[in-house]
Amino acid sequence: MRWWLRGLACGAAVGLVVGFVVGGTLGRAFMRLLFLSREESRGIETAMGAIIGDFTAGGTIFIGIFGAIMGVGLGVVYVCLRGFMPSGVWRRELVFVGGASALMLGLLTRINLDDFAVLPVTLSVLLIAASVALTAMPVPFVVERIAPDRERRPGAVANALVTAGLLAATVFAATGVALAYAQ
Repeated sequence: MRWWLRGLACGAAVGLVVGFVVGGTLGRAFMRLLFLSREESRGIETAMGAIIGDFTAGGTIFIGIFGAIMGVGLGVVYVCLRGFMPSGVWRRELVFVGGASALMLGLLTRINLDDFAVLPVTLSVLLIAASVALTAMPVPFVVERIAPDRERRPGAVANALVTAGLLAATVFAATGVALAYAQ
């Protein structure tokens, strides 16, 4: 039990720091890129209540906190699901980053659906996917370094579950992107 709690705490802490630093920084930078790509959108309120074009300390802190919260989720999910994922950190990395990117892309496109009416959809989708992938990448490496998993060899059922989960995440992302283009 102690090993399990240590893993969860490590996943949450790594996710918090990576989400705040990487996700928050990339989120702020990418939002600025979106504004610069379509400056005529200045002054429009986003789905999350921010004003496009305003570069405020409060907005930056909010993005960092949002990244931290999402990062905690990523870290905890990684620790909970790593026993089902392929053995070997590199394979886990690919599965985790791919699945997390697809799920978060589907979620974030749905949350911010109204924003796609005024922002460039393709650039927005690419920046969301890139920020999530870059935020998720360090999580498995750091977690496995601090709180390594026990050696396991997932069987056919675990592989089937991971494959089904990745397919479902891909469909979720694809439908979210389709909804964004429909705006």
